[in-house]
Amino acid sequence: MVPIGQNLLGRQAALGEEEGAAIGAERSGGTVDQFAIRSRGALIERLWRLLDRLPPPPPADGLANLPLLGVPILNRPDLLERLLASLDHPVSTLAIVDNSATAAGPGAVSARLEAIRERGHPLVKQIRIARPFANLGVAASWNLILTSFPEAATALLANNDVQFAPGVLGAALERIDPGRAQFLPLLPAPHAFTAFLLTPLCWDRLGLFDANFHPAYCEDLDYRDRLQASAGVEQLDGAFAHAAMAALNPSHSATLASDPKLRHHNGISYELNRLWYLSERRLRRDPRGSWRRLWLAQWSDDPSPDPPEPS
Repeated sequence: MVPIGQNLLGRQAALGEEEGAAIGAERSGGTVDQFAIRSRGALIERLWRLLDRLPPPPPADGLANLPLLGVPILNRPDLLERLLASLDHPVSTLAIVDNSATAAGPGAVSARLEAIRERGHPLVKQIRIARPFANLGVAASWNLILTSFPEAATALLANNDVQFAPGVLGAALERIDPGRAQFLPLLPAPHAFTAFLLTPLCWDRLGLFDANFHPAYCEDLDYRDRLQASAGVEQLDGAFAHAAMAALNPSHSATLASDPKLRHHNGISYELNRLWYLSERRLRRDPRGSWRRLWLAQWSDDPSPDPPEPS
């Protein structure tokens, strides 16, 4: 039997020859042949539809291990250590996004994370740490984790202040199917995005998280809406975990609760994110304002710009 990847590559080559003929027809005589342009578009769309049928490779060890655990962190590395202490299931890769860096460079949080990496964990095969120049925010950090490990058959994204109830990780992996587009929350709404699993086919279908929500809040509402609007993604019932996880995680937003300055900055960025969530521009995928929103929403002690005079 011909492997599906080889089969698709063969079809791609055939489509490439047809596309080349279409481009040649388009350029002949120095005029634009609209039929050739439409034909080329149809050929490319055929290729994408073939790729849409390409299944992800099965995990090498089934799901005996959680393939990827991703955790963004801004402060409170002690809570990350508490999360790690609650692990009771093997993890192939722990991916940490260290968002604590400032203009002065790495600080105490980064040093603590490096100590965690060097010490290791008996249930974690490898610990990887990404250190952006500044705080990427939640959505961009999740995206960095997913896109850095596209081979991971399933990813669990979690806040650093989460604890895992005994048996929950193993039970979740028994329920999720890496060969299907699936999403599984380990906590009930409105905290479903505090700790959740998703398969590659889930974000293949829905796309990545909207980094226009910066640094935090409302990115979960946007993705929830996309989940609910997509008939092609299965939202698995996490009720098996909800009671135990909710009992173990009664409080949330430890990042803000730990720092009055961050709470102050969040008062501004949250309103910008809420307005973006309610905006028609978001629904249209209109890119205008991308820089301004990112600039104005930073959790920084730099003075905010004066508002422009009305024209």
